[in-house]
Amino acid sequence: SREALDSSLRDSMVRAGDYESRLDAARRFAKEQIFRVGAQIIEGQVTSGEAALALTRVAECVVTELLRAVEDELASSAGRVPDGRFSVIAMGKLGGREMTAASDLDLVFVYDAPPAIEHSDGERPLSAVVYYARLAQRLISALTVLTAEGGLYEVDMRLRPTGNKGPVAVSLESFRRYHESEAWTWERLALTRARAIAGSPELGREVEAVIRAALIAKADDAAILTDARDMREKVATQFPGKSRWDLKYAPGGTVDIEFVAQALQLRTAHRAPDVLDVNTIGALRRLESAAALSPTEAETLIAAADLQSALTQVLRIAVDGTLDPQAATPGLKSLLVLAGGAADFETLDRSLAGTQDRARAVFDRILPLP
Repeated sequence: SREALDSSLRDSMVRAGDYESRLDAARRFAKEQIFRVGAQIIEGQVTSGEAALALTRVAECVVTELLRAVEDELASSAGRVPDGRFSVIAMGKLGGREMTAASDLDLVFVYDAPPAIEHSDGERPLSAVVYYARLAQRLISALTVLTAEGGLYEVDMRLRPTGNKGPVAVSLESFRRYHESEAWTWERLALTRARAIAGSPELGREVEAVIRAALIAKADDAAILTDARDMREKVATQFPGKSRWDLKYAPGGTVDIEFVAQALQLRTAHRAPDVLDVNTIGALRRLESAAALSPTEAETLIAAADLQSALTQVLRIAVDGTLDPQAATPGLKSLLVLAGGAADFETLDRSLAGTQDRARAVFDRILPLP
């Protein structure tokens, strides 16, 4: 459970003492827990959904505890911003509770400080803008830097407002204004998987309210579908699926399914807000309930998502890159057969091809080429 993970890591961090030792403790903890989940995947003891949730909880736990460590370290010189608040927003696989053993962390940082407060209260005071930018940068470093215990996670910040050109941490008001009037369709699609995971619970709820308001706002339905298809074509140009085993980018792969789920949520949420769900399969089920997807379409996409998620969990443990079936060992093929619920690898390969073809047909119906 998340509570057990929190307790275990917190105890390790307290025993570690100094800041560098706390970074090492977080790495040991994460590696042990990821290894544990990996062993359960290999033994067939967990479903892909259970594995994804477990790996998500590990990442959430690590981010939460490292944020505390970073806040304490920064406070030792700069103090704290009186009544200031900071929130870590997860997006992508972490936001959707779909983590694998090799997933990076898509993060956005939002802060809020009273207008009357000009500086933090430490020996070396910083303005609120600089303070929270420094806090965000230190958290990224704590998650990514190589220590004696190795690495931890890669962090992707490209989904923050204005992308790589924007500040590393944005104020709540800037975040609200941006998503009310400036966000592009691709940013709104990504927002369907956003949720607060660490920092101030109150600010997290306020940020999630801003996100929900942006997602349920009435938009141009035709433009959403056109923009989504155009973006998918651009992704395909940059990352063409190498084979059907390139499960993310292959036609009918996970990216296709995510585009359908996210685009339909944007089209539907203004009249049926209950379709919103950060998890792709959860969103597909809600879209079916709202009649935004037919039962057949939903069943097709959920089956494709389930199968490819199960295979991805195994591949992210065993393979660096895309699987080459010709080079795969008998042991790896056996693991994939077990994960895919097939009789043998040849049957699994055919099943994957048919599943992707059917998912791609749904994708083409919902997001047709202009």
